Amino acid sequence: MSDRQGGCTPILPPELERDIFERAAWSCRGTAVVFALVARRVQQWMESYLYDTVTLASRTVCDRFLYVVGVRPPAFFVATVKSLCIPGDIAPEDALRVLEVCKGVVNLAYWITVCIRPSRYFAAISSLRPERLSINAGGLFGREVPPDFTHPFFEQVTHLEVVDWPFVALSSVPSRFELLPSLTHLAVDVDRYDESIINQLRSVLKACPRLRVLLCLVPNERAMIDASHAFRELDKDDGRIVILSDSDPLENWEGSLIGSYDTCPWTYAEAMIVEKRNSKT
Repeated sequence: MSDRQGGCTPILPPELERDIFERAAWSCRGTAVVFALVARRVQQWMESYLYDTVTLASRTVCDRFLYVVGVRPPAFFVATVKSLCIPGDIAPEDALRVLEVCKGVVNLAYWITVCIRPSRYFAAISSLRPERLSINAGGLFGREVPPDFTHPFFEQVTHLEVVDWPFVALSSVPSRFELLPSLTHLAVDVDRYDESIINQLRSVLKACPRLRVLLCLVPNERAMIDASHAFRELDKDDGRIVILSDSDPLENWEGSLIGSYDTCPWTYAEAMIVEKRNSKT
């Protein structure tokens, strides 16, 4: 402590001071904005905290974020925004503007269903290297052809969710997930449980020996029961399948960033697979 100039000023290492503010902001939502008023250095720390994860939960939120995009340098978003969620009700052109500035994203959810200009959207994401990716493939690449999993955009993806699987453009052609060099976790949204879907799931498992988790996301808990019955034999043959309800996709996506058993579908699925294996030994 120092009593220079008639007062006491705490002297803490900047790293420790920042950690204290960030932990406080994390434990009590809404306080980051207040903390930003303490000092310029704290404002910078809180901005990094506030913009680390951007969820465009509504068009109003999107408009506010686009306003910030217009007044801050692009380098700020490249360095700060690491997790980005663009829900399906955001205008495609607004989604494009966001993608063009958030080039440092490693966790990306892109759920736009309509692709107005496939070539322009693909150009916008070409420099991105996400590690965790949740996409409506038709909304990003168009529905005439399946996504090109050999593109460098996919080379670092370890966790992939495809919300419009099976791809319309593929019909009976295999999904080719084996072309993703880093893929270990795959989630597909399943809304029917016929023999065609079962055969496609079996093909994915066979083609991807490095895959640790195949997560089948269904609309609700009743659908979980139906899917469990339909996939029973497939699950016996290959224990990497886990079925979960995805009734609140936005909440599940945000929970996946935390990584805890209670909130992260991936962590939960891994635990279920271990439990199944242990029960067989």
